Amino acid sequence: MVPNNKVRAKLKAISLGFMCLCSFEIAAQSGWTKEKTEGFYQLGFQTMKSDNYYALNGEKLETNQFSQQSLVFYGEYGVTDKFNIIANWPLQTWNGFETTETVGGLGDLRLEFKHALLKKYFPLSISVAPELPIGKANHFAQSIVNDFEQINLPSGDGEFNVWSTLASSFALPNIPFYGNIFTSYNFRTEYEGISFSDQFALGAEIGYHISGFVWVNARLNALKSVDNIAVATDFVRGDGSEYTSYSFGAAVPVYKNIQVNLNYRNFNDWIYSRKNIYSSGVFSLGVYYEYKPKK
Repeated sequence: MVPNNKVRAKLKAISLGFMCLCSFEIAAQSGWTKEKTEGFYQLGFQTMKSDNYYALNGEKLETNQFSQQSLVFYGEYGVTDKFNIIANWPLQTWNGFETTETVGGLGDLRLEFKHALLKKYFPLSISVAPELPIGKANHFAQSIVNDFEQINLPSGDGEFNVWSTLASSFALPNIPFYGNIFTSYNFRTEYEGISFSDQFALGAEIGYHISGFVWVNARLNALKSVDNIAVATDFVRGDGSEYTSYSFGAAVPVYKNIQVNLNYRNFNDWIYSRKNIYSSGVFSLGVYYEYKPKK
């Protein structure tokens, strides 16, 4: 389906709103920190396809199918028992519509500095995570229908922004069950003279260890823009994006400290209604390694 002029114009308000979502939900925020020299390192692949775009006013539009695949590195390292460094980096992100070529590139690097405020009885942490705009902020995909048309599908948003997060966790003493809750604030800046609205996020996660073998989890996350964005000032930066998402995952050991995890994520309007995003299921497959020093 080739969109009409009205839909094509509204398409220009979309692309990066969803790109940011895929990169940052590899691991949920928690109140725990790694012990000194402990590490967690994951390489994950995520994929989604959707022709359902939710405009800034919440209107659902049917467009050409948009697809995105990402190869993402995620790592945590315990500098001390109470201070961790976390990296979340899309090593390559591929974007395209069914009527365009697919373009790819390096994504923005998010570095998180996490400190445990409380650790033993009531795990509570605070973190600050600058996102460095090292990805391709402008990457045009040529139309395969009309040679004179193209659309910007970048792998990075071009702006410097900072996430601040407060998270808490709990674990039951005699049952392999845990929970996490968090709230975050994203201070956004600008790109090429255009300022963007800050964002507010919240989330919760529960998990259970089945028969001492498989970890399963469920998550609920929500994102809302601080300002009410009525008109898209830029068509690739996700300004005004809002959503509620839910996900289910499982992790299975394959060899010593190496595990494989599967995850499915989708979007709805439970807390915040969908705005300025493509909405569909996101499937991810990851392989991770946990390092624990011998004591």
